[in-house]
Amino acid sequence: MEGLNVLKLALIVGILVGISSDSVDGQSVSSIVTPAFFNRIIAQAGTGCEGKRFYKRSTFLAAARANPKFGHAGSVTKSKREIAAFFAHVTHETGHFCFIREIARGRYCQPSTKYPCAPGKNYYGRGPIQLTWNYNYGACGKAIGENLLKNPDLVATNSTISFKAAFWFWMKNVHSVITSGGGFGRTIRKINGGECDGGRPAAVKARVKYYRQYCRQLGVTPGPNLTC
Repeated sequence: MEGLNVLKLALIVGILVGISSDSVDGQSVSSIVTPAFFNRIIAQAGTGCEGKRFYKRSTFLAAARANPKFGHAGSVTKSKREIAAFFAHVTHETGHFCFIREIARGRYCQPSTKYPCAPGKNYYGRGPIQLTWNYNYGACGKAIGENLLKNPDLVATNSTISFKAAFWFWMKNVHSVITSGGGFGRTIRKINGGECDGGRPAAVKARVKYYRQYCRQLGVTPGPNLTC
């Protein structure tokens, strides 16, 4: 009986150690997104890319601090997967932080009484997630305390605001999907659902490739449901 009790105690200790080793204690977004991790991404952008001078780890971290739930999903595994997913989409959307503004720029104005388009302003994609449409600029600006409806180009001229806009969209639409175990594939649907179901298979493949790559760099498995 004594040997059995010792075995039970060992099993309990093993379980507790396993839980603590995957907790978020001692982890932070800044300790996961190291200068080496961030710079490895942006270094792949061409020398003529305006984003190389615009996107900075320091402004990313400043925006992350304003969104304390980002990268703190209850376990190191979930937290790292969320961070890997965020950077996978950002990499794809901006070409390794090359682009600040969408290449094919349009008006992107939907009639709205709540968030009416300002005269002469266009709401094409800007920033790390390429925020698009007047209703997103309006709601995002209200949330972060900036009049983005009147001045959407703040997302392309102020790096901290640019990352804050990306986090606003992410926390509102994507955060719960990846942290609840829905898989990376569901995040693609939230970012650009038109790519799914055969819409743009090459784009989906590229996003998944980046996600796998960043999971590997962060030392975490990518989990299930990778494609949409």
